Amino acid sequence: MLSRSLDSLTIPVRFMNKQDDLLNTQYYSLDKIQAEFLKYAPAYAQEEAKQAIYKVFELQKQGVLRSGLYYIVLTDLVGSTKFGAENGNEALTKRIQYFVLSSINALNDAPIKNVSLFVKEIGDAVLFVFQHFPDILLWASAFREYLGVMQRVGEVFEIRVCVNVGEVSLQGVNPLSLAVSQTFKMEKAVPAGRVVLTEAAYHVAWPTLARAYHGFKQITSIQLDGFLKAVPLYQLEMHDKDDLERIAKERLDQNP
Repeated sequence: MLSRSLDSLTIPVRFMNKQDDLLNTQYYSLDKIQAEFLKYAPAYAQEEAKQAIYKVFELQKQGVLRSGLYYIVLTDLVGSTKFGAENGNEALTKRIQYFVLSSINALNDAPIKNVSLFVKEIGDAVLFVFQHFPDILLWASAFREYLGVMQRVGEVFEIRVCVNVGEVSLQGVNPLSLAVSQTFKMEKAVPAGRVVLTEAAYHVAWPTLARAYHGFKQITSIQLDGFLKAVPLYQLEMHDKDDLERIAKERLDQNP
């Protein structure tokens, strides 16, 4: 029933192609930025300004994902323990494999234009990092479409999406940071079928949406390491199954 088997998965090639497209787009943008940058740099600092923008070009050409500030996205498959108890380990393994494959295929298929990376699978969960919040919504929408295929044949997949923001040290596929650890602590407080953000992620993310802060509501608070007080969690309000993609693509002049 899996639409794409492990053997036929071509993620590296497709991801590389998308990465090439992204780099080309960013080079084009950097050309424009360079002109503006040098236009407004003081006359006495023109040479230093050229060196600074050249360094950006060089870093971009290296094509590596660097440590820095990212949205951390943990998505888990709800009800796996119950499913395994009722259907056995073999069926549960196939279910989790389809879930993981679908998450990666969604990253390939979604119209994402910024750095977005599958980091690892952890049991019945997947961990990603993203640079841009609307890209998370485009990915989650495509992910749900993949899982919806199975629903048409009677197998329901329900997920929850936990979003935090923070510094991440990318060492291979092992993201090292307090923010990643905090994201895992969110899982049990997030309702099934929902996209929920920590307060920090919420304040960074809402200006990227036409619905702004009106598109969220505070649902609870939880204790997280690194904070003296309980941290509020904010749920993205979705009105139907297509709302994720709609929210990501809405323009500011279409603010409902």
